[in-house]
Amino acid sequence: MTLEAKLSYSKVGPDSLMLHFVVENTGNAAEKVTFRSGQRYDYILYRDGVRVEKFSEGKMFTMIYEEIAVNAGQELSFDIPLNNLKPGRHKIIVWLADADWPTVRATLEFDV
Repeated sequence: MTLEAKLSYSKVGPDSLMLHFVVENTGNAAEKVTFRSGQRYDYILYRDGVRVEKFSEGKMFTMIYEEIAVNAGQELSFDIPLNNLKPGRHKIIVWLADADWPTVRATLEFDV
């Protein structure tokens, strides 16, 4: 697997943060990422072990087909805002919205 996901965050308010989801091509050849809609990523957010939200649930995305070549050493980068978080221990799993890359995902835990 030559696409690797990394996840970090920066705090932007007492109940808000910005996730930084980066997918890097760590291989020696270009890889193709295919988006079949306007959705680029998805996530599931848990608080104190209970599922709070799945990003894509209840949302409509534009119908678009886009193939992106990610060259060796290149990155795809996404900033994901999380707002109105309730206090507790949070865990988030973020993944690339491309069925051809099911293991390109990252997990992060943080406290609010």
